[in-house]
Amino acid sequence: MSGARVDQLSKASGLVASSRAAAIAAWDSLVASARASWPMVRFDDEQLASFIGERLTGSDLAIALSSAPAADLALAAACVAQEPTAHAAFDAVLAEVDAAGSAIGATRDQIQEVKQLLRVQLLVARDGKPPGLAGYRGKGPLRGWVRITASRELIRHKKQHLRYVPLDQSLDRLLTSGVDPALEVLKAEYRSEFAIALREAIEDLSAEDRTLLRQQIVDDMSIDEVGAAFGVHRATAARWLTRARAALVRATHKRLADRLDIPVDQIESVIRLVRSRLDASVVRYLRD
Repeated sequence: MSGARVDQLSKASGLVASSRAAAIAAWDSLVASARASWPMVRFDDEQLASFIGERLTGSDLAIALSSAPAADLALAAACVAQEPTAHAAFDAVLAEVDAAGSAIGATRDQIQEVKQLLRVQLLVARDGKPPGLAGYRGKGPLRGWVRITASRELIRHKKQHLRYVPLDQSLDRLLTSGVDPALEVLKAEYRSEFAIALREAIEDLSAEDRTLLRQQIVDDMSIDEVGAAFGVHRATAARWLTRARAALVRATHKRLADRLDIPVDQIESVIRLVRSRLDASVVRYLRD
């Protein structure tokens, strides 16, 4: 390691290297430990030094490096740098979501939903903001940090689940509330086909779009709350929700057209009703 790396670490951390040789040895040991822990992850030493240096505390650089959680900080650094091999390795850390879910009695669906939500929140940079994993400061094990985050999300999901109102008849209300003649014909002839098409359309959505719609429609979260959950401005959250709704309309359109095997113009009224009454129609399926 060159003296330049010591200078980089000192500048990033504000710590003095009382012994450059000791600082070099501590850094080399940290990097070796990180590579041994994550052999499949590609690390960039310069980016690694910048990330870790900003999170070091103490009075001496060598001591701070020696006491830092090398493997955890290195993985976080590579994930924040959008290194694909690090993102793949991070799935091992996300096993903490399963442990947290088991501890609080969350359902498997809730665990999977929170796991996907954390993948987005912790690994994806949005609107010029770094991924949520940039908030990890190395004060404790990364797995513990993720587990605490997962527990909070799981508890929030469980509380919201308790507020669910049984809506087994939501589809029936949707199908009987329209006044469009074309819809009335389809309602009588293709009730089950429409129900299946709608469910399949929701399954066609990306995990992120399903999460967005579930948060607003099922969990009754405001635009501001959705934005906060994803770490973005409310205007961005609103755009994403508009995108998710449009994606659901398109998917329902395609699925229903395929199932009914009729020209598109004969199901336009159905698509318009889905678009205008989206909240009422998807609650049951998003909830399930």
